[in-house]
Order: sequence, then structure tokens, then C-alpha cells
Amino acid sequence: MLKKLVVAVLVLVTLTGLQIPVFAENHGEPPVKELEQQFYDLIYMDTAENYEVEQYDSLDRLEEDMKSIMVWPLADHYLDTYFEERDGNVYLIPTEGPIRLNMDEDYTLEKISDDEYKLTQHGENALRGEYTLTITYSYEAGKWVFGNRMDIVSSSDNGGEMPDTATSLPNAIAFGGALMAAGALVLISRRKRIA
Repeated sequence: MLKKLVVAVLVLVTLTGLQIPVFAENHGEPPVKELEQQFYDLIYMDTAENYEVEQYDSLDRLEEDMKSIMVWPLADHYLDTYFEERDGNVYLIPTEGPIRLNMDEDYTLEKISDDEYKLTQHGENALRGEYTLTITYSYEAGKWVFGNRMDIVSSSDNGGEMPDTATSLPNAIAFGGALMAAGALVLISRRKRIA
């Protein structure tokens, strides 16, 4: 009897030990201000008159610094969009830069998970008009980085909701075509059975 009681207690202890939940480590909130300053320093660098970047002598070094604050696909996007290497020098491509997070204005920082946060800020500027900037932060390799900062901007001038005049006619045409094809297949299969 004592052996059964000991076995039962050991089984219960083992089972309750297995049911202790494991929580992910809380990394806190991302350092928004510091990451934004590092981003700004990399994108809006001092250049010579011909847009030659003075701080970097190769795209590889710039890529390393970008990948230290953002995921690699995002770093590749910014390198391809804003920089080029010619004759052993790095040049800034003269184009409209990404929207900057305005630290003086309100923004919301929403926790998606322990490893992901989403920042949203509404703003307006002369170039874009009203916009909504969305930035995602990811906790990777022991630090917070930009997970997505590809200027997810919505503006009343650039798309948005479909106008009231929009119809579902293309969907109706596609559905009708599929229905006609199904009917044709049924007729063909019936003719083969009759013959």
C-alpha cells in the first residue's frame, strides 16, 4: 500500500511540474527615440555637392550599420532605394526621403507580443498632406530593431476606400464565366454517356 501511495505522489508531482507555464521574457518597450535617431543618421547623412556620402566608402559598411538597427529585408530596401555605389564611392540617390517620426507629436505604441510592437502616428506635411505612419519593432538577437518601416502611409490622395461608384461587375462576370464553363462540362459529359 505504501509503495502505491509513493508512486501516486511521484506521478502527481511529475504531472504538476509539467504543467507550470513558461512565460516569454519581457523585453520592455522598444527604444523608439534612440532607434529613430539612428535611422535618421543613416538615411539623412551629410553629402558633398554631388551627393557623395562622406561617412562611408562602401555599401557593405553602410549595410552593416543598417542591419544593426533593422531586419535585413528592410535594410536591403533602404540601400536599394536611397544609395548607390559608383567608382568605389557611396552616393545618396536624390529622391524624396522616408517620412520621419515626429517626436514632438503624439503617437501610439501598441504591444503586439513580447517580441513585437507597432507604432502609429498621424500627421500632415506640405509634400504628402495628411498621412498615417506605421512602424513595427521586432526583438531579434537580443535587441529591438525596425521590423517594418517602409513608410506605410495612407493618404486621401493616394488610394484609400473605393468610391461609391465602384461595382462588383468584374466579380459577377468571373462568376458567370465559371458557371457557364461548369454547365458546358456537364453537357459534354452527358453527351459522352448517351453516345
